[in-house]
This record gives sequence, structure tokens and C-alpha cells, in this order.
Amino acid sequence: MPAVLRSSNENSLSSSNSTQAGDWNYYNWCTDYPTAPVIWSVISGICFLLGFPASLWVLHELLQRQRQRSTSDVFMLSLAVIDLTFTAHIPFSVCNFMIWHIKELEVLLDFIYGLSISGRPLFMACICWDCYVAVVYPIVYKTSKNLAVIKKAITITICFTTVFHGLVACTITWLTTTPFIASPLIVALPVISFCDISILQALKKTDPTGKNNIHPQKKQALHTITNSFIMTFIVYLPPAIIFSFGKLIPLREIERYCCLNFYGFSFNMAGCVIMPVLYLVTVGKLDTFKNWWKK
Repeated sequence: MPAVLRSSNENSLSSSNSTQAGDWNYYNWCTDYPTAPVIWSVISGICFLLGFPASLWVLHELLQRQRQRSTSDVFMLSLAVIDLTFTAHIPFSVCNFMIWHIKELEVLLDFIYGLSISGRPLFMACICWDCYVAVVYPIVYKTSKNLAVIKKAITITICFTTVFHGLVACTITWLTTTPFIASPLIVALPVISFCDISILQALKKTDPTGKNNIHPQKKQALHTITNSFIMTFIVYLPPAIIFSFGKLIPLREIERYCCLNFYGFSFNMAGCVIMPVLYLVTVGKLDTFKNWWKK
């Protein structure tokens, strides 16, 4: 369970006497409100069963494409590693919150959660930017020798930023109940929006022959921006809004953190299924399943 719950509970108990504080265990904080934790646990289990094999499949496909030196794979590969790491931590997070109650393990789980909420939107913004350059400036994209260096530098910078965000999430836990948790999305959202709108405008233009046929590379870019819209409005925005502005909702502390926040965690969990599946659909790896489903 992310540190947002623990830190908030610790703050809410700061006014309690020392005996109560000594006997308090945040794992039992939501005993009187079991519905949301149970729903979160079920959703987490489903996301792990679906998302883990899908993430492995995506990583396998990307490693194979890496041999072909596809220029857009460095960002997608980084995102796939983050998704796989996040998906792998799900059963440990659920078991630790519901059964094990190991506080030392919780620190590691909070760190992994911090990597996800920071790295996902930032690398998605990079993927959108990569598609933007490929569609709007195709000649520069294919001929520039500096582009690969720039992309590696951006990747390294985001990796350091993501690690820093994860360390903050597991050490300075009270920050996770502030807009700090939405800061990566605040940075990434303008980039995603600008690139997506620019790509859509470029795709509306006809080619010199007057035809409206879309080049395969542009069609892939269209799939990418569609995926970014889906991830932004289903996975990124809801938890960012809940965790950043949840305190404005007139609820008691225990109701807010034992009911509302669990739904925010559930939205974040869904990303480990949605993103790999969208990528597999984009590259045509699920065409057999789609044809079977239509029958």
C-alpha cells in the first residue's frame, strides 16, 4: 500500500496520547471500513493476472525490435520496465497490507509505487514527443544523428528523476498527500496535449497526390496518441485528482483514506493492464484474439 495512507494516518493520530500512538498499527486502520480495501485487493489481483503476462510479452517484443534499432523503442522499453516492475509488486503490496504487515517491506513497495507514478506519465510524454517529431518533421527524424543521443540523455534524466521521486515517496511520506504526487503529470500533460494535437492536425492533411491514405508510420503515431489519451484520462488523472484534492471533499479522515484513496489506487493499478494491451493491439499481436472474438 502506498505511503499516502500511512502518512495521513500518522498525521491524524498525532493528537492522540502516547499509549494510543504506541499501540497503533496502520494496517488495522481500515478495519471498520473493509469494503474499499477488499475491492482494491480484488482489482489488484485481476490486474496482476492480466498485466504481468502482458507486460512480459511487451518486453519480449520490444527486445526483439531493439535488434532492428527502432528509434522509438528506447522510451517504450523504459515504460515497459516500469510497468513490469509495478505489476510484479502488486501481490506483495496486497499481501503485506492484508496479511503480512511488514513495515520494512512497505518501504520498498512505496519506492516502487513512486517509480510508477513518476515514470509512467513522463515516458508517455516522451513517446508522444517522439511520434510528433516522426510525423511533423519526418526528414529530420530519419536523418538526424543527434536525435538518438538526445533521446538517451532524456531517458537518463527521467530515470534519475523517477528514482528521486521514488525515494521521496518512501521517506518523506507526508508529501504524497500533497500535489507533489501529481507533479510528474503536471509536467507531462502539456507535452502530451501539444504533441497529440499537432499530430492530429498533421494527419488531417492530404498527401501530395491528393489521397487520404495514411502512411504506416503515421498510422502507428495515431495509435500512440490514442493510447496516450486513454492512459491520461483513465490512469493518470483520476488518482492525481483524488490524492491532490481529496482533502477538499467533506469527509472524515478515516472515510477519506479508507474509502476514497483506495479507488485512486485502483485506477493506478489498471494502467499495468491497459498500457501493455494497447501496445500489443497497436503492433498487431492480438489480431488473432480479435478475429476470434468477432466470430
